[in-house]
Amino acid sequence: MGELGVVRKYHYWSDRRVRDIATDNDISLSTRWPWSLRTPSIPIVGQIEIGEPQRNLRRNEVANKLESAIGLHAVEDLVTPPPVRFAKGVGHIEFARFISSYAGNEGAVMHTQTRSSLGQRADVCLFGSMDKFSGYIQRADYNPAGWTSSAWHAIDELLRTRGQENTSQWDEEESRAVEALKIALGQGITGHVKDHKDRPWTRGFTIGCAEDTEWFAEIYVDVELTKDRWQFFPAEPEHGAERILIGAPIWIRTASPKPVTLYHAVSNEVRK
Repeated sequence: MGELGVVRKYHYWSDRRVRDIATDNDISLSTRWPWSLRTPSIPIVGQIEIGEPQRNLRRNEVANKLESAIGLHAVEDLVTPPPVRFAKGVGHIEFARFISSYAGNEGAVMHTQTRSSLGQRADVCLFGSMDKFSGYIQRADYNPAGWTSSAWHAIDELLRTRGQENTSQWDEEESRAVEALKIALGQGITGHVKDHKDRPWTRGFTIGCAEDTEWFAEIYVDVELTKDRWQFFPAEPEHGAERILIGAPIWIRTASPKPVTLYHAVSNEVRK
């Protein structure tokens, strides 16, 4: 066997979501067709049969096949106007707990920020379940204290209905999307928001981060914010948001030797 060109690590994998998308779109993922070859009968030895039995596809084969089937419907350069159904990218991503009834109090929120080729900032907020993470991330220590959003039930409804219902007081998509971004960037804050700027490890509920991270997600809500409507206080982390995407991760993976920084393990010097 040749040497692997890239050693990937899947930090988040939603098998249910992968299979739901495959079923809905008639994408075969479960098995690989067997093959066999029989030789002519050989004196004394007889007939010989060689081949490969049917087997399950490996995780990376599943990921590649699903991504290939979805193709251009998975948007990477967000110059495409909203809404998009699938999105993907590579970059810095933050992981945190999200306290909600939808995920049985074991929810997770992930945030990454991208710039389109035209320079527009897009904030991607992905909500999922802690049990879809690798074990060492599930077991990571975190501080269960700090600010939590009163809009969590509105986000629960968004996730549960995949963006199809909104009976909350944030009854149009821009305002609900802003609340989701506040959760992704501000959950766990204590004291003044400026004390936590660019220091997510100082907030409660945060778990860690990773660089050069590949993510692939199903998007439920995708909105461009009306210019000058949202006058964020300059110290707030969501200041400067232009487009917000909310959805659920299908997978998150890296090819880095040190892919994830767990905040509880960071030295005191770095955490200051």
